Amino acid sequence: MTRTLAFLAALTLIGCGGSDEPGGTGGHGGTSGTTGRGGTTGGGGTTGSAGTSGAAGTSGAAGTSGAAGTSGAAGTSGTGGGAGTGARGGTGGGAGTGGTAGTGAAGQGGRGGNGGTGGTAGASGRGGTTGGGGTTGGGGTTGAAGRGGTTGAAGTGGTAGAGGRGGTGGGAAGTGGGAAGTGGGAAGTGGGAAGTGGGTSTYDQMILAEGPVAYWAMNKFSGTEPDLTGNNHTGTYHSGTAMSAAMPNGDRAADFNGSSQYVSVPSSAAFSVPTTHNLTWEAWIRPDVLQFPNNSGGYVDWMGKCEGYSPTCEWEARMYSTTNSENRCNRMSAYIFNTSAGLGSAADWQPTCGLIQAGSWYHIVGEYTTLSQPSDCQNASMYPGMIDIWVNGVKWAHSSHGQTGCMSQYDVVPAATSSPLNIGTMSMDAWFPGAIGKVAIYNKLLTAAQVTAHYRAMTGASPTGSCGNTCSF
Repeated sequence: MTRTLAFLAALTLIGCGGSDEPGGTGGHGGTSGTTGRGGTTGGGGTTGSAGTSGAAGTSGAAGTSGAAGTSGAAGTSGTGGGAGTGARGGTGGGAGTGGTAGTGAAGQGGRGGNGGTGGTAGASGRGGTTGGGGTTGGGGTTGAAGRGGTTGAAGTGGTAGAGGRGGTGGGAAGTGGGAAGTGGGAAGTGGGAAGTGGGTSTYDQMILAEGPVAYWAMNKFSGTEPDLTGNNHTGTYHSGTAMSAAMPNGDRAADFNGSSQYVSVPSSAAFSVPTTHNLTWEAWIRPDVLQFPNNSGGYVDWMGKCEGYSPTCEWEARMYSTTNSENRCNRMSAYIFNTSAGLGSAADWQPTCGLIQAGSWYHIVGEYTTLSQPSDCQNASMYPGMIDIWVNGVKWAHSSHGQTGCMSQYDVVPAATSSPLNIGTMSMDAWFPGAIGKVAIYNKLLTAAQVTAHYRAMTGASPTGSCGNTCSF
């Protein structure tokens, strides 16, 4: 659109701010061996059955009466009844409550369940080799120590043995698996924790699967913000700790104060259009207010790679206040510049005034390419390329905006510079008051289907709306 000389002069003063028109163990006592040698009565259960009745439990416990303890406490001397061959002591081979077999078990890897030298859980009580809540049988996968009692299973899945990694706890080797189970349990707990790790949400995993060159969840609030792609584009928070805001899916995002807080990421060729001739940025923003107090000509560049304007300007993400001198009520734009800044070419998502609400989340995607352009772009042979923008999955309409959306609109030839990438501001002369989360940079163009899928993954809803001269949803 035609600008007056006075307006161009004003834009020159604000540099990049210029705008275009639309810009078991246990076990041992189990079956109490042949004669229950594990102790006085050899009883690893009233009937010696490793099972329900002979449960290494209360009565037949290899403990109290035939405790693998006193006579062959599993730990101390019980190598003999080594729950070794045994764990299979069946349902109740458990070393019983008193089956200190437990103690020995977990540690030894099966031998802990020793029903003691004499109380070899031996043939029947065998909560050993496999049952040991120990190294090999770890209760769990093999049902080892588990077999030693009602709860015999060494746990949900924890091969309590080799490390109890198998589950929540490698489970106690049953009620009677006693200590052995406990040991296996600990190992299991560790394994569980490892399984939980990762720190990424379902949404994060979806974005990472798309192959971005950088991705910041924006949920650290201070210190550094890791690049979840593993490409080491680490961001740094400035001016204190940002507040925390809940996103539509429950994930957290940094809420900036709108006057000094932002995240900076060192410059990288991966963030520049010329590297692959395609570049996409994506983020979720939630403005806390719609009349920005610290703005630049009525708008805020809430993210961009143009920190010092000329000669290191590249691109920016922009949002206008509700009221501004250009009557661009809450317009959201994807801009791109020559390195000297000045006027930039853009794609503009112009909402009907009143559509955008403070405190609401918006999914913004901006794309640049120098490999193609609409057929109506003028001087495309000299200034090839185009710009696109989506808000909440609704794409703007280039056809309703003339030359807006063409690189040639302001004769832009993208170039890589040394400017850092800033989030929350672009050049420290305007600040975004609100939350920003899930920022991704791609060295390719996202498809409309991918943009829709990302919006749906965060909100659980499908995009609705349309764009012409103005947009709605």
